[in-house]
Amino acid sequence: MEGLEKFVIFVSNMATDIDKFVHDQLSVWPQVAAKYRALKTARTRQLPLGGILVTLQSNPGRLPIFDHGCPLCEENYLEKQHKLPFEGRKGRRYNVLVNRAPIFPNHLVITRDVHVPQTIWHRFPDMLDLAKSLENYIVFYNSPNSGTSVPGHAHFQACPKGYMPLERAAERILRDPKASSEVEFIDSVRDAELFHYKKFARGIFMLRAQTSKSMAKMFYRLLDCMNLFAEETEPRFNAFAWCSEGEYRAFVTLRGASRSHHFQDGSFAISPGAADMAGFVVVPREEDFDRLDAGTLTEIFDEVSLPEADEKRLLWRLVRTQPKIDVGIASGKEIGFEIISDGAGPQKVSYREGKIDYNGVLYDCLLFEAPTISTLFAEPSFIIYGADELRYAGALRFVVSGGKVQAVNIIGLEDYIVGVLSASSDGSLQEKAIKIRTETLRSLKETNEPTGHQDHHITGTPSLVTWLDTAAPSEIHHHADAHPDYDVSSLEQNRLYRGITDTDAREVRAAVDETWGETE
Repeated sequence: MEGLEKFVIFVSNMATDIDKFVHDQLSVWPQVAAKYRALKTARTRQLPLGGILVTLQSNPGRLPIFDHGCPLCEENYLEKQHKLPFEGRKGRRYNVLVNRAPIFPNHLVITRDVHVPQTIWHRFPDMLDLAKSLENYIVFYNSPNSGTSVPGHAHFQACPKGYMPLERAAERILRDPKASSEVEFIDSVRDAELFHYKKFARGIFMLRAQTSKSMAKMFYRLLDCMNLFAEETEPRFNAFAWCSEGEYRAFVTLRGASRSHHFQDGSFAISPGAADMAGFVVVPREEDFDRLDAGTLTEIFDEVSLPEADEKRLLWRLVRTQPKIDVGIASGKEIGFEIISDGAGPQKVSYREGKIDYNGVLYDCLLFEAPTISTLFAEPSFIIYGADELRYAGALRFVVSGGKVQAVNIIGLEDYIVGVLSASSDGSLQEKAIKIRTETLRSLKETNEPTGHQDHHITGTPSLVTWLDTAAPSEIHHHADAHPDYDVSSLEQNRLYRGITDTDAREVRAAVDETWGETE
């Protein structure tokens, strides 16, 4: 409670101090203050685009003041530039700065205090904390190839709420999404909900959640579906987050390109960043402002938005499911294992008195359930130690069988196919994925359905749960024969399964993704 009270006090101070900080900064920095004064008389007009009215802003002063080096590194701050500290999660620190090249009044840049590349991985919770701290602001982010002018230095931006048309639409819709025909419900994770926006441009998703943890899970799930085979380190997107009516709200604009051919050939100097993708289009050349029409603007957004085929594939990934199967992976008088996410390190179970000995207590069955996302390819969640250290995704169950402990991997069928396909060699990956899927499903049918001790489909993103049911590793061997404690063995003929390996190449996952659910 003490930590929570400290955070609440910090939020209050941040919200109170920010306006004073901006005022004090501009009072001693005339060069940038002139840019903010110019915003008050900047010409604007509206154009229809995809069912909403976008705002055009003539802003010839948008060109930033970059004197030398990275403008977001503290050693390159200008003489009169001030900073306001902000502390993120896990020791990450940020400096809040007044934007040198503003689009909005009180336009802020929130930059890491060290020079690290622009990326949202692990930093989205910081973005949500900023949104909570700056209660009257919306915080936004440009991925490295989606409008940022400084991709080499991690940063967010923020501005007062209400300026961007898509933001206003999202705020209206997220108050009661069920009452809106503009969005389609996609899925939920705990208290977070994801919606697909059907207007304006392709690849727009809206999110809301009661907690930052649930919001982050849903956000990263969306990016994971988008990033499955991206050649870049991060998908092309712009993200926006704010707090309203006691909940976190956000929207994401997924991108296919950073610029259109109009920018490339010099006909229009419009390079869409976050503000543009939210319907506030900045026009830095005065001659472009008057001659930009709805047709040209539509072409620009059509070229930079997520391609139609990619949007369809993404929507499919977000809603698809996979059967859950039990795979017998190891047995022995003693089995060494490790749950990767719990930080406890290597553990062991052993057979004693007809039960499973775990940390000196006897159990009939142990189940370690790891986070598993149905629509994606799962990441390793536990390790089985033996002759090799084998990593597996999904859940781990231990049962007693034949005077030994049996380890069973509860895994999605498609994730299982990735592991099997990675252990094979020749032939078409797509054809082999279909054959493996067909043979596995046939064997399940022949043994009267999966043994699954819970639901037979993985449909959500459960948090890590350890379930214990009460009523130096020795030799471990794998089973090849049918067994009532699992559906298939890791050593099935033509279906060797060694979990998640380093050979799970992009081509393997692509083959399974493209044939998902397809059988002979």
